[in-house]
Amino acid sequence: MKIGELAERSGITASAIRYYEQQGLLPKAVRGANGYRLYGQASLERLHLIQLGQSLGFTLEAMSNLLALEGVAYEDSLTQNLDARLAEIDRVIATLSAQRESLLEAKRKLATVGIEGMCQKTSDLVAKKTAGHRQKSDDVTKASSK
Repeated sequence: MKIGELAERSGITASAIRYYEQQGLLPKAVRGANGYRLYGQASLERLHLIQLGQSLGFTLEAMSNLLALEGVAYEDSLTQNLDARLAEIDRVIATLSAQRESLLEAKRKLATVGIEGMCQKTSDLVAKKTAGHRQKSDDVTKASSK
């Protein structure tokens, strides 16, 4: 099949297919007598695999490294990449959960003390921290001048 048909069947633009080919994600196409790129079913399957990897959050570089492997090395690397991606997602979920709790707490405080109360408490906290830093800085300055 020509690049246009491959693009249509895969849902990937012809320019992206050429890019994947240049980057080594897709094997070089055979050229017909007329100079057109000709692709087989394996190219379509490879493009679907690339789309799947991207939808799961893998970079093109990670997929390129993986696709360069074969056999047991491919399976082992795939498992390691999946585990690493799952760990990354777990970290993001934990961060988002903590942010969500902070937002809920801010919303509860807002409902009880109002915006002025929240702003006052925040400015008091900042003033205390700033004063503490100034005191430490003064102490260091006094100690170094002795």
